[in-house]
Amino acid sequence: MLSRPFLWDQLADRYQLQKDERRVLDEAREAGLKHGMSVPLFGPLGRVSVVSFASASDDADPQDHIGHLNALAWQFHTAYGDIARPCNNGSERKVALSQREINCLRWVGEGKSSWEIGKILDISENTVNFHIKNAMRKLGATSRIQAVLIAVRLNLL
Repeated sequence: MLSRPFLWDQLADRYQLQKDERRVLDEAREAGLKHGMSVPLFGPLGRVSVVSFASASDDADPQDHIGHLNALAWQFHTAYGDIARPCNNGSERKVALSQREINCLRWVGEGKSSWEIGKILDISENTVNFHIKNAMRKLGATSRIQAVLIAVRLNLL
């Protein structure tokens, strides 16, 4: 399975598709879907989900919005996980992030790379990654984007 967002139009060019995989893409076209993108999502305990976006419009170009669609897919995945998870007696999850973890996540949310964040905060790229990984662990996130979304939902950002 692919681990990054992918455009349906590019699958056949880049990968040897199985018969069933080609059938899914053919059926999408037959249903009038001309452009599409899927985002694989990896959760705790090896859970895998996929969120897909599709359009019947000729001028739709998911490539232009791949970053936003990726973030939207992770937001949906996180929200769904909160809904599907058994209730914890109404108590909101408490997570304590350090100020440096918050600063790093804030810049991740702005689309900055670890290298760029390091330059902005005057710390090394390795130190940025250290703080982001700590925040991800504390938040129970499996990606940087998911960590930002969880932190926003918990009013930490």
